[in-house]
Amino acid sequence: MIRLRHVMVSVMTATAAACLPSVAHAEESVTYVVDSADIGMANGIEYFDGTHQVLLQNVALPWRMTVSVANPRSLGFDGAEVRADWRPAARPSKWVSARIYFGDTLICENSLDVGNAACYGSSNFKS
Repeated sequence: MIRLRHVMVSVMTATAAACLPSVAHAEESVTYVVDSADIGMANGIEYFDGTHQVLLQNVALPWRMTVSVANPRSLGFDGAEVRADWRPAARPSKWVSARIYFGDTLICENSLDVGNAACYGSSNFKS
């Protein structure tokens, strides 16, 4: 009888634990920055806002956006990322930089003059 009670308590505890919602991860503050000393406008900036991809068109530079992302270092579709496209204005030595900061820490920086730069939270790429 006592053994049966222990088994029942174990089964009920395991069932209750399986039915509870999982603990959510705290979101991290992510800041995207696109800037240039040479180019005044990007024809497109795309970034992940924590729920979906956002595309902005004809954006004056410098541009900055801070969002909360639950999984910023993810390699999947839910990771921090920013892309800038300025191809119509692209010229050699006309640089644009895309950056991602987690809090105050620069995690990714990509500076190019070819018209399209991107940064991802899963990378610690700095050029």
